[in-house]
Amino acid sequence: MSFLQPLILLGLPLIGLPIVIHLVNRNRHRTVQWAATMFLLQARRMARGMARLRYLLILLARMLAIAGLVFAVSRPMAGGWLGLTTGGAPETTIILLDRSVSMEAHDLRTLRSKRATGLNKLSELLQNTGRNTQLVLFNSASAGHQLVDSPADLTELPQTEPTDTAADIPSLVQQAAEYIATNETARTDVWICSDLRRSDWNPSGGRWETIRSQLEGREGVRIYLLAYSEQSDDNLAVNVSGVHRRESADGAELVMDLQLTRSNPSNEPISVPLSFVIDGARSTFNITVTGSEFVRNGHAIPIDREAMSGWGRVELPDDANPADNVFRFVYAEPLAQHTVVVSDTHASGDFLRLAAGTSSDRSRMAEAVLLTLDQVPAVDWDQTALLLWQAPLPDGLVAQQIQEFAASGRTVVLFPPEIPTDTELFGCRWTSWQNDQSGRSVGRWRTETDLLANTRSGSPLPAGELSFFRHCELKSERGSVLTSLNGGAPLLVRTLTDAGSVYFFSSLPGARHSNLVDNGVVFYVMIQRALARGSAALGSARQIECGTLPGSVAADWKPLDEFSNSVLVSQRTVRAGLYTGDGIRFALNRPFSEDAPAILGDDALAGLFSGLNFTRLDDSAGSTAALASEVWRMFLISMIVALLAEALLCVPDRRPVSSSSEPSDAAFRGRRADSPQPAEP
Repeated sequence: MSFLQPLILLGLPLIGLPIVIHLVNRNRHRTVQWAATMFLLQARRMARGMARLRYLLILLARMLAIAGLVFAVSRPMAGGWLGLTTGGAPETTIILLDRSVSMEAHDLRTLRSKRATGLNKLSELLQNTGRNTQLVLFNSASAGHQLVDSPADLTELPQTEPTDTAADIPSLVQQAAEYIATNETARTDVWICSDLRRSDWNPSGGRWETIRSQLEGREGVRIYLLAYSEQSDDNLAVNVSGVHRRESADGAELVMDLQLTRSNPSNEPISVPLSFVIDGARSTFNITVTGSEFVRNGHAIPIDREAMSGWGRVELPDDANPADNVFRFVYAEPLAQHTVVVSDTHASGDFLRLAAGTSSDRSRMAEAVLLTLDQVPAVDWDQTALLLWQAPLPDGLVAQQIQEFAASGRTVVLFPPEIPTDTELFGCRWTSWQNDQSGRSVGRWRTETDLLANTRSGSPLPAGELSFFRHCELKSERGSVLTSLNGGAPLLVRTLTDAGSVYFFSSLPGARHSNLVDNGVVFYVMIQRALARGSAALGSARQIECGTLPGSVAADWKPLDEFSNSVLVSQRTVRAGLYTGDGIRFALNRPFSEDAPAILGDDALAGLFSGLNFTRLDDSAGSTAALASEVWRMFLISMIVALLAEALLCVPDRRPVSSSSEPSDAAFRGRRADSPQPAEP
């Protein structure tokens, strides 16, 4: 509990005033012993004890009345959770705001989203209790932090508005820990506002151990999680992939893979109207969804033969989360998917070339070339979608070219060389090979997103059938572990980059290293998905995930539809939309991982903050209950009750005295020296 007027509490010693008055009155008169009443004293011992108890109760009631008045005037604050505001206002308050797509799920009655509900409650709480605290905001959609002048500004800042991005909660918490260490903040409260989507929290990533070690030794740091983990029962999300144009017998058509995800799996089928808007023309047809999802691969929509490029949207009716009801796409004549393989081992390099050069889509051409280190200067980087590097990590000019290649949105997958070196690239380096003749299996892998995610039908890849006899240890300071071997060694790691995707895979195909050649499905799917990511950044039609491009690149883009026209220029790379610029069409959409409904479990969450001063507060979208509110009324009522009790205890006993009754209180007490004497008979 905290107080808005804590100086008033200095008046608490006044609760001793009734005792002082009692002691003063007790010594006002001198008592004279009266022989006629001496024999009555023994008869009234029991009555005397009850009278003293009543006097004590009267004193206690008066003291409680004064205490209630002091507490009421000091304006105490309390929350729905015990100890929420204990300890007073902190020196620094850090807010980590999840602005991902799933946070836009809203209450159907109030239409207030999880993000908006959490922001309003934090703003109200800090306005009441954090008047002297420095407020620092970190958000999941933009880098760095913002100093907020007033808690009332939280709901008005552009940095707290909705986005169509994913969230990287470990990165946010790590930034907060670094801010605390750099600025040597004293008493600090860290508030995390999130819906606990497992894909955003990445509990298996290696950064959580570093975060705990940074915060465990910090005195006065408290972490609060304002959790909105409640799932909507009636939410559907739509996404499309593999959109491309192809010629048909009747003209031309667009081919795409459709997926609808249902938040509340049920065997009861539901009919859903699905709308397609292609170059402004709308068509609608009904689909039936049963279970957790609906998948249709190779869905074809006829278009004019003359339409060589264009844009479109797939739309669902309004439901609990409007942010995942629309998916946008652009199309153009398909380009060949070009892969460059650089290898210092011919056997491994040849298998990599085969996996990348065999297209999974017959309508698209795939090309892969195998090069040695000496041939790298001849690479045509502008036409390459995927780089598979199985050689010592480069430095100098080649390293710079690879970094620029990844920054342009293409994909890089790096495999360990036969002889690791100390060279570092993207914050990672290979250390040494480890042998295990019995073979290590895959311990765990992320099934909701990235290269080893489940298939579009929901079936997991058979990664559990893989065995690895040799793996190279990887030292990474900022990588996210997507797949690990039994025993914890990382197998597939994705590093943090501004735009493109960079992966490190710690083993090789070939009988000496693994059984990837014999069980080639997992490896082939991984390479093809990496190729699809890189290809999306090439050609005149590009599919881009929101949040992967710097905001400056969209300044000269022109909107293609009415929805994109309403997006602020500064928000274009974090909000879904359709744009064109320099002869290229761009479709920006939320990441597929935001459609995965898996929530982080209680045990996993407790493990992430083990050893820290951590409190979890559960809330729901649209809730109006305050995190903390004034409770002075409770103390005022307590004062009134105490005064009433004191009045009742002071009511004199008016029962008549008879010959059989016990002596009165006056006879028991005797007469005082200064009291009037009875008249003589």
